[in-house]
Amino acid sequence: MQSKTKQVIAAIGRWTEQKIASAEPGERLPTIRYLMREFGTAQRTVEAALKPFLEDGLLIARPGAGIVVAGDPQEAAQENYAADLLILYRNSDSRLARVTLQEVAARLKAAGSSVLQLGFSSDGQAIDVLERIGRFRACLIQVNFEILTVAFLAALHRQADHIVIDGVSATGIDVDAIGTNWREALSIAFRAVRENGHEKIAFLTSAHHARQIAMARREFELLGTALPDPAQCWLIELNALPGSYQINDIAEAIGRHADDAGRLPFTALIVWGVVEGFILERALFELGLEAGQDLSVIMLGSTDFQSEHLGRFDVVGNSHAEKLAVFERIITERLADRPHEPQTHYLPISHVRHGSVIDLSTD
Repeated sequence: MQSKTKQVIAAIGRWTEQKIASAEPGERLPTIRYLMREFGTAQRTVEAALKPFLEDGLLIARPGAGIVVAGDPQEAAQENYAADLLILYRNSDSRLARVTLQEVAARLKAAGSSVLQLGFSSDGQAIDVLERIGRFRACLIQVNFEILTVAFLAALHRQADHIVIDGVSATGIDVDAIGTNWREALSIAFRAVRENGHEKIAFLTSAHHARQIAMARREFELLGTALPDPAQCWLIELNALPGSYQINDIAEAIGRHADDAGRLPFTALIVWGVVEGFILERALFELGLEAGQDLSVIMLGSTDFQSEHLGRFDVVGNSHAEKLAVFERIITERLADRPHEPQTHYLPISHVRHGSVIDLSTD
C-alpha cells in the first residue's frame, strides 16, 4: 500500500511539474477534489504531492482562487504582509472570550508569528480599519454570536489569505469555523437530569436570533415533547447575548415562575450563557436557592474554566485547553498555506459533575 501511495504521489508530482511549466503566472490548478478523482486517491495523498511545490513557492494557495501557479518561485515569500495573523474581535463582556484570544496570540507569538489584535464595535468601523492596515496571512475573527455580514466577510477576504472564525454560527462558506455544537451539549445535559429522575425542566438562555442560540431553543422545545407531561418544561429567555447576563436579570427571569411561597414549578435548570459562575450563584441566592440542594443546575460552557463553573456547578461543554490547541493547529496550518479545504471543526463535548444535580430517581 505504501509503495502504491508513493507511486501516486510521484505521478501527481510529474503532472504538477508539467502544469507549472506550461501555465501562465496566476493560472489556477484543478481542485484537490478533481485530482483525487483523476488519480483515484485520497485527499491526504494529493496534499502530500503538492506540499513540496507550495513550500518552494512554485504554487500559492489563495482564498477564493484555490491553488495557483506563482509568477516567480519567491513570490510567496515576497508578499508584503502587515503581520502573519490579525485577531479581530467584537467588543463583549465575556472574560472567557478575551482570555481565549489572548492565549491564542501568546502561543502564536511564542512560535515566531507576528500578531496584531484589534477590537471593534461595528462592522462599518471594522471594514474602515481593515482597508487601511494592509494584508495578513490569516485572520482570526470573534463576533460573539453577532451576525457576520456579507460585506464584512468580503472585506476580510480582501485583507487576509485565510479566515478562521471563533464559533460555528457561520458555516458552509470559505472559512475555518471552530466551536461547540451547543444543541448536542444541551441534549446531554437534558438527558443527565432525566436520568436523575427529573420530569420538570427549565432552560435559561438568550433570546437572541443568532443561529446557534435559536437552534438550541428549538432543541429544548423538541426535547420537552418527550417528557411524561410535555407541558412541564419552561424556556426562560434573557434579552442579552451569552456572556452579558446580569445577576438581577437572571434572578427576575427565574423568579417570575415562582409561586407566592417562592416555590418553582421545575426541579432542574439548564443554563447557557453564564460565563462567570458567581453571577449564577448570586442570582440563585437572591431567590433563596442553592444548586444541588434546592434546585438541580447544569451549566453549558467550558468544562475546565474554573471561574465559570466554580467547581460547584455540573457543566457540559468543551475543554478550553482543547479549544486553544485546535485554534493553534488550524491557524498554524493556514499560516503555512497548507491546502486543506476550509471546514467546520466541532470540539468534543464532555460532562463534568460537581454535585449540583439532585438524584430524584430513588424517591
